[in-house]
Amino acid sequence: MRRTIRSTLAVIGMAGLLVAARPAQAQVKDPAYPARPITLYIAFGAGGNTDIATRALAQAASKHLGQPIIPVNRPGAGGTIAAMAVMNAAPDGYTIGTNAGSSVLMIPHMDDMPYRDLSGFTLIMNYGKFIFPLLVSGDSPWKNWNDLIQWAKQNPKQLSVGITSVQAISPMGIALYRAEQKENVQFTYVPLKGSAEVLNYTLGGHIKLFASSFDPAVLQLLRNGKLRLLAYLSTEKAEGFENYPTFKELYDEVPPNLGGIWGPKGMPEHVLKKLDDAFAKAAKDPDFVKVMASMSMPVVYMNHEEINNYARENLPKVGEVMRILKSQEATKGK
Repeated sequence: MRRTIRSTLAVIGMAGLLVAARPAQAQVKDPAYPARPITLYIAFGAGGNTDIATRALAQAASKHLGQPIIPVNRPGAGGTIAAMAVMNAAPDGYTIGTNAGSSVLMIPHMDDMPYRDLSGFTLIMNYGKFIFPLLVSGDSPWKNWNDLIQWAKQNPKQLSVGITSVQAISPMGIALYRAEQKENVQFTYVPLKGSAEVLNYTLGGHIKLFASSFDPAVLQLLRNGKLRLLAYLSTEKAEGFENYPTFKELYDEVPPNLGGIWGPKGMPEHVLKKLDDAFAKAAKDPDFVKVMASMSMPVVYMNHEEINNYARENLPKVGEVMRILKSQEATKGK
């Protein structure tokens, strides 16, 4: 994933970073805002959870703004292409975008990334979070998380974990690192292309532990016994499977986990307030809530102030773990 991000950014070149200076803070109050459609850059491809969720959110928010929010997919470079399109836009409220735990809390700590902090953005709101289950195949010998940990202690580095990226830049990998430290165990991480591949490797017996996102396919396999749930990396749990511990409960650890909306820095207060109010209402819209439920994605609303507080608190914590993991990777490579 890191090579993909770097190669994509090389294609983008410095043009995206050396854009003409944005207009001064655009603080002149426009009582007609919004007077035209708003562009919403979606950082991932069509058909995924983020795309489906934010399109439903945009439709619901449009009802309260009196203007449509037009979704535009800008996938690539781990969400960085869309992030740069937002960061370099005029701060007039007509260009916003999606973000995730990786783009807000992880990318600023990665090497060769186009933004090294969040100063170029205005965090507007958070609409949801992903469920991160820890799963094993239904015929595995482990009935609960403690069973698996005890086996891992007796079999160092033999417990293979499927994750969607290398450990140092994976939300799941960061949370699992904390568990390894507290339990004095070592896992072996297998970076895979996506949740579907992690699932297939788990069912095929190629990896022992599934660490990825929750979706309807996983839910069905849990119900028919082909998968077994041991714990959650996320604080959010799947409906019908609430009696399993989270890493917050076990280790007081939570992975980077967001599904939100941001804009460029310097957005006028009256524009931010209108967007904040519209998205607050959209997060309660029955059609939006129904779409989120269909993807087993909990609605977790945070307003402008709350999401900023969350980012301030968690950005340095995530960076600390990432530095440790990157150092370990560099040592292994020698």
